[in-house]
Amino acid sequence: MHYAEDASTMKFLVFAIWILDTIHVSFICHVLYYYLITNYGVPTSLEYLVWSLPASLVVNALVIAAAQCFFAHKIYYLCPPQVRWLVTAPIILLTLILFGFGIEIAVLIFVNNAISALLNIRSYATIPFVATRVLDEVLITLSLCILLYEKGSRSAFPRTKHLMNTLVIYAVNRCILTLLFAIAEGVTIVGNEYTWAMGFEFNIGKLYANSLLASLNTRQYLRSQVSGSGPNLAVKTVHFGNSPNLSGDKGIPTDGKRHLRVREMAIIDVAAVPTFDKTTALCRKAEVQF
Repeated sequence: MHYAEDASTMKFLVFAIWILDTIHVSFICHVLYYYLITNYGVPTSLEYLVWSLPASLVVNALVIAAAQCFFAHKIYYLCPPQVRWLVTAPIILLTLILFGFGIEIAVLIFVNNAISALLNIRSYATIPFVATRVLDEVLITLSLCILLYEKGSRSAFPRTKHLMNTLVIYAVNRCILTLLFAIAEGVTIVGNEYTWAMGFEFNIGKLYANSLLASLNTRQYLRSQVSGSGPNLAVKTVHFGNSPNLSGDKGIPTDGKRHLRVREMAIIDVAAVPTFDKTTALCRKAEVQF
């Protein structure tokens, strides 16, 4: 409703994230209902993982992959044409590997749902899964920060520099939350605290979904910061006209003729038309394509 110019693929992505997040919440509710209500007071039920838990891992993997691909797409348009694939290809590759590890863990849990079996897959599934997530997140954040800072430093407009610095802060803040959760999950897995690891895994998908949606929702605010406060003025039209006769202007005879001395006055129509430098225009163009 607020972004009618968005492409159909972007609207579909937001709709898919909303559906996947709703499904994930439903699975988590089923997990809690199974352990806290259906099997309340049954300690042996805690030795096995209910089917909705690995199913939630699959949904989480889809949400994280969609969010990472979204930011990789942003990086692709921010990069110079010569190095676009050089920068984005490793990010996409790590995202695919991360998704593969997530599906692998879910399948292994479906095959053997005993909690003790998680110790057997730690070395070749869970730890590589968390390590890949951390590496992918760091690579995306560094790419965004470097590209945005470079574009801001090349701009001669203070407002554009401020906008680029704001986007860098957004990128760092986004990384801090997801990175802290990923590191905390890795620490709990190494320490065999799988209950805590599941808690972090339940919430980390929400962070990725919120980071994607927040990135889209801040566009209107950032546009207002660029075009609303103190726009660069441009001279739109210049008109020249004759001023009215003043009291000091009198007809002066010259060569038997009367001429009127006219004071010429230049009327400059300065319109408050915001002018954007090349960096801002490129960012607006890329923003619409996202």
